[in-house]
Amino acid sequence: MNLGSILILLPWCATLWLATRKADGQRFAMAIALVELVLALILRLAPGVLHNTSHALFIPMLGALWTLNDGAFGSTLAVLTALLLPVSMAFAWRLSEFRALALSALVMEGALFGIFLAENVLMFYIFYEILALAGAFLILRTGHKSRAAALQFLLYTVVGSLLFLVALVVVYLLHGAQTGVYNFSILTLSDTRIPASAGLWIFLGMVAGLAVKMPLFPLHSWAGPSYGAAAPAGSIFLSGAAVTAGAYGLIHFAIPMLPQAALHFAPAGIILGAIGTLYGAFLALNADNLRHFAAYASVSHMNLVALGLFALQAQALYGSVFLLIAHGIVSAGLFGMVAVMEARGLTGEWAGLGGLFRRAPRLGAWMLFFFLAGMGLPGLANFPGEFLSLAGAFQVLPWAAALATLGILAGVIYFLRIYERVMLGPLNSALPVALTDLRQSEWLLFWVLGLLTLWMGLDPQAILAHLGTLLSVHSSEVNSGGSHGV
Repeated sequence: MNLGSILILLPWCATLWLATRKADGQRFAMAIALVELVLALILRLAPGVLHNTSHALFIPMLGALWTLNDGAFGSTLAVLTALLLPVSMAFAWRLSEFRALALSALVMEGALFGIFLAENVLMFYIFYEILALAGAFLILRTGHKSRAAALQFLLYTVVGSLLFLVALVVVYLLHGAQTGVYNFSILTLSDTRIPASAGLWIFLGMVAGLAVKMPLFPLHSWAGPSYGAAAPAGSIFLSGAAVTAGAYGLIHFAIPMLPQAALHFAPAGIILGAIGTLYGAFLALNADNLRHFAAYASVSHMNLVALGLFALQAQALYGSVFLLIAHGIVSAGLFGMVAVMEARGLTGEWAGLGGLFRRAPRLGAWMLFFFLAGMGLPGLANFPGEFLSLAGAFQVLPWAAALATLGILAGVIYFLRIYERVMLGPLNSALPVALTDLRQSEWLLFWVLGLLTLWMGLDPQAILAHLGTLLSVHSSEVNSGGSHGV
């Protein structure tokens, strides 16, 4: 069994074992998460380790379903996913619902590794569906245990992915009719001659299925209720890792398969990303509690990722990928703050907060740090990705990039306003008398996330330099960004 197969199957086997045990199994689940992190690092630091992977699960007319690829982009996102799982578990360590969170998160991790490594597009779709089901289970069994939020999440993601499947099947049938070869391999389907009239509709179907996971405006409506309903420790994984599946599918499958259609859709994609960046900022500014604030701040940043992605210009695409990774780290810090506060009996409602810095100065200092990172302060993780995404988008559609810039400026306002509401001002009498500051384990978690945030901001080239192979899957015409339908 090769390394990629172990990464996918190990967390699923661990889930089966945990499901048969009555104990919560914290140590076992954490051990599996840390082993996965080590294996993901080996995969990322040893390029080509999967190049000799044998094709498995060969089915006539479908191809070899279990065909794995260790591209730079996929293996980088695999490391991000593997990092966020132990972080999520650590923040949920004392929760009574740790078991439900661990079970769903381990299934999601295996599905995400399958998504990042799959070379067969049908297998990608199967993993994508497993991810949606496990995410709905996490929302249903942790936090507020909201059936409505879980159902909304499931409907959005499943209906969207069905549209992706329909578009995929159309390409599959076209390729079979042209060549007589019926296969779902991305290498095979990329050679399909697709009429221009049909290409845009096929691409729209793929966008509907993949962008809903990011979530791109106006497909974002599930994010606020879902992140707000799940336990904050679970939202770390939902908002930081699960959302990367949609962006990866667009970059690795949809755009290379339909480059001309992608160029025609690019102006609309940039506009939607710009609107979503600004609209998400206003939603965060008017959020009714701390959970929803973190959720809508995540939505705003992910729409900026979409703007850079759909610019289909090398600089913007680099920035989009960098921001996607940075968002995972910063989002973990934000939802980690919420998890810490709720562990101390704070509901996150504004009426129960205020003057918290006086009781918990270390928590207040780390909250300020991650809020500054969320604002895009130079020297911290979000800034290089935001700058490159906007710089590239300005070359393609300046007014839309300017609109997204307003969203970033609004982000500065809502982060400062929320910090003042939570940490500053007179001490709220509703705060618990015995409120404690960060424990040593929590302090260590924030140091890990904080150092990664600082490293990405101060040395972005350490990641950008290794993303060169990412653009090799796109045509030079797409990379130039010069043939958009504008």
